[in-house]
Amino acid sequence: MSKKTENADDFLRIHEGIMKPGLPSSLRRIAYVSLIGIASMLLLGELLDLSDMSDIYSRPIAIIMAVLGINLLSEGNIIINRVLNRRMPWSKQLKRRIGLQLALSFAWLTIIYLFFVLTSPRSLSKGALISFIFGTIFIMGFNGVLILRNFAYNWRQSILENEELKQAKLHADYMALQNQLNPHFLFNSFSVLISEIQYNPISAVEFAQKMSDVYRYVLQQRNATTTPLKSELDFIADYYYLHQIRMGETLDLKTDINPEHLNLEIPPLTLQILIENAIKHNRATEKKPLQIRVSSRPDHRIQVSNNIHRKSSTYSTGTGLENITKRYRLLTSKELIIEDDNGVFQVSLPLLEKHELPKPI
Repeated sequence: MSKKTENADDFLRIHEGIMKPGLPSSLRRIAYVSLIGIASMLLLGELLDLSDMSDIYSRPIAIIMAVLGINLLSEGNIIINRVLNRRMPWSKQLKRRIGLQLALSFAWLTIIYLFFVLTSPRSLSKGALISFIFGTIFIMGFNGVLILRNFAYNWRQSILENEELKQAKLHADYMALQNQLNPHFLFNSFSVLISEIQYNPISAVEFAQKMSDVYRYVLQQRNATTTPLKSELDFIADYYYLHQIRMGETLDLKTDINPEHLNLEIPPLTLQILIENAIKHNRATEKKPLQIRVSSRPDHRIQVSNNIHRKSSTYSTGTGLENITKRYRLLTSKELIIEDDNGVFQVSLPLLEKHELPKPI
């Protein structure tokens, strides 16, 4: 992409404010929470008409305990939130996450309350009760803010990832069109077509039809994020036919696909890019034909491999593999596996199920 897209994690960090880790943020957070705690407890005392407690609020020990209690509650909830963010992200099992976070928050509140009840002077017992009431209100508000903040973050993240996916898809489409419609490819294809018209008219008709099918597929997939593996394989069969008529026995492509995998999804044109790269970067002769194998594996992956006989004059930018990798990263956490060893270049691609794919905005 020509312009670096703002990362959703950067967006989250910018808006964390006093929630950020680190000493400066912690000190500011403690100062704010202390002021809120003192003011709220005084306000609750008035609202609950606890006039007999006016002397309690004048005692330094009561103020210190109130400040200590509310900060323990605040910092404890922040730690709970950070731990759960690592162990159980908001994007997964949302209901369970909310329930567990509230349960842990109330458990921490109860521990703090019991500690102050057991250690405070009897005259401060009503103050501890007010602290518990305020703590309950604080927990509900604090977790409500976290939930709203999470939804805002996920919304922003979805927008950014959707935009990145669109940009990657546009780039892939452009690259595929460029590979297939470049003058060299067209020249070779039309040369073959003219020869077939002259010497084998029936084959010429089929060749022209395959050319039409190849270009039609590319245009049809310009707005698609993924496509069924069966559709991609049908396209590859037509694409291989065009090359095989020109290259003859120097090119050998075989597929071995589990029928159960045909309805799984794959980003469109990914197999074409891999096959195009194999043809572009390797020599193919009758003695050493270029052998390309496309097979599915039990772990829901499709594997594209070819023997290596590199052309010395071909320059590779690696943009094809980079684009495929980036598109997969936007669709799934499953990684591509790229191997270049023992004279074989091999790429393993995850096959995706519909429910695994991100929902469009």
